[in-house]
Amino acid sequence: MVHETPRRRRHDANLGRILEGAMELIVAGGLEALSMARLAEAVDYTAGALYRYFPSKDALLAALVAQVLDEVQGSLAKAEAALPKGAFPLTRVFALAAGYRAFAKERPHAFALLAMTMAEPKVLLSGPSAEPVTTRVIATLELLAQALGDAEAQGQLEPGDVTERTLCLFATLQGLLMLHKQARFAPAVLDFERLVPAATRTLLLGWGAKTRAADAALEKSLSTGDAS
Repeated sequence: MVHETPRRRRHDANLGRILEGAMELIVAGGLEALSMARLAEAVDYTAGALYRYFPSKDALLAALVAQVLDEVQGSLAKAEAALPKGAFPLTRVFALAAGYRAFAKERPHAFALLAMTMAEPKVLLSGPSAEPVTTRVIATLELLAQALGDAEAQGQLEPGDVTERTLCLFATLQGLLMLHKQARFAPAVLDFERLVPAATRTLLLGWGAKTRAADAALEKSLSTGDAS
């Protein structure tokens, strides 16, 4: 077992404080409000000290997005872990979709950052700063890809491109949940507890799932979620 040194603990604590300060700036004023100078002032650092942790704004934003993706991955893992051992793949897919909905609901600012980075027309991250984020995105969606792949392997879905299906489902959920600000104006229409499983079910049926199997899987995922 590796024990952290006091120096490492201080470094990690400072890193966490910097990332928290960056998130607060973005929440208050959007991505354009984040600058190294403003952040240094917000966390009571000199600009030079801040650059010892992050060599650029790109590196800072990449670290912040990677942290959010870690949270997403944890939320998905928690949703899958709540299912009974040996749950059918379709049930896992519904549970994972609900797990992402839970993340968006419980961590609205983190979800908003992810939405901003995806919706912003200009490229926010490029080169070396983007590489770890890209790796983290793939890792984040691995549980979903595995569930869809298992569903195909067990004959619950017709053969297809698992990566394409994973991205389609994630993009559908992401786009749907980005409507949360409008929900207060049309709560009966934008009921995400209903729409998230409905959208997931529609895609699964389009990929060859039998209606009875999809409905049974959805019911099982909902009953497990209620129990947890």
